[in-house]
Amino acid sequence: MTEVAKISPQESLLPADPMVSMIERIAMDPNADLAKLERMLELKEKHEATQAKAAFASAFAAASAEFPTIPLNGTGHGNKKYATLKDITAGTRPVLSRHGLTLSFSIEVGEQVIVTAELMHKDGYSKSTSIALPRDTSGSKNAVQAVGSTQTYGQRYTAQAILGLSLGDDTEDDGGSSSGAATVSAEQFIALRDRAAEAGVSEETICKAAGVSDLQSYPAKDFQSAMNRLAKNIAAKGGA
Repeated sequence: MTEVAKISPQESLLPADPMVSMIERIAMDPNADLAKLERMLELKEKHEATQAKAAFASAFAAASAEFPTIPLNGTGHGNKKYATLKDITAGTRPVLSRHGLTLSFSIEVGEQVIVTAELMHKDGYSKSTSIALPRDTSGSKNAVQAVGSTQTYGQRYTAQAILGLSLGDDTEDDGGSSSGAATVSAEQFIALRDRAAEAGVSEETICKAAGVSDLQSYPAKDFQSAMNRLAKNIAAKGGA
């Protein structure tokens, strides 16, 4: 007896993507306008990019709601507690994976160590943030250890920033200022750095005004006032 393949009602009713169908019709038409086909392909790419971005935003929102409390097991200057990279990774990686997200890092070594964190969704959309740091030559570290220490510090900073983690008293850690005063958090550092670039104000100028050697050592208590001043500079330039 001959078996007849059965198609479920759900499968037969699955709608085809109208844009894909239109592109297929144009591509198969020997008299088709190639310029029109190119425009359709560009529109399709933009449509897919928009969908990928929306999927990323939805997945990240869901993952953020499930992040556990990250323990502050590290101890820095003034006995301030901070979250270690190991604990951040252990706490967030399973959640990110459940929602089709991955966090990865890359590093460039030159006069400074540039650490980049990239958060990517399975549909292809990603975002990244970077931090440039001087090599950690404190103690008796050799050249390799100095880069390794700086890399770990940078990964921790960028992970906190890109994942939007709020880690309690983590305003200062092993990279904090030697004075023991609370310095800006990872998110604050990146926000201050980016706002300064937008305003056209050099990091050196900002640091000199605060009496610190680098932006990572900027006092947390002065963060908001600095952001407000930079916002006024941007407004004066006609920026947003």
